[in-house]
Amino acid sequence: MSSLDRYRDRGMRIGDAERGALSDLLRSSVDKGYLTLEEYEKRVETVMEATTLGDAEEALLDLPAYQAILDAGESGPSPTPQWVKWLWFGISIPIGINVGVWAFVLALTGNTQYYWFLWVAMPLLVVAGALTVAERTILRPALDEKRRKQRDRRRYER
Repeated sequence: MSSLDRYRDRGMRIGDAERGALSDLLRSSVDKGYLTLEEYEKRVETVMEATTLGDAEEALLDLPAYQAILDAGESGPSPTPQWVKWLWFGISIPIGINVGVWAFVLALTGNTQYYWFLWVAMPLLVVAGALTVAERTILRPALDEKRRKQRDRRRYER
C-alpha cells in the first residue's frame, strides 16, 4: 500500500497503481472471509470507477485491513521539522569557521591556553539547543495531539 502513502487528502485523484493496490486489499479481504464474492465484485467495480481516494474509500471503510492502513499511516512520531535541521546546519557554519581559524592559529603558535572559539560556539549552541528542546517538548506534542484529534474526528464523521 506504499503507493497510497502520499495521499492524505481524500479529494486527491488516484491512478491505476492506487486502484490496483486497493483491489489487492479487497482480494485479501475475500481470502480472509470479510467479503463474499458478490460483495467483492461490487466493491472492485466501485474502486475501478473511482477518480478520487474518497470515492474509492466507500468500498473500503468497513474493512479491518483498510482501517489498519489508516492507523499505521497516521500514527507514530512526527518527523523533525525542516527549520530545526536548518537551524543546526546554520550554526555549524560559524562554529566550523571559528574552530578552523582557532586550529590554524594553534598550528602556527602552539598556544593552547585560550579557547576563544567558545565565545562564538557557546551562545549559538545554547540558543539552538533551547529551541530544539522547546520544539520537542512543547510544539511537537501539541501538533501530534491536534493531528490525533483531527484523525478521530474524521473517523467519527464517517
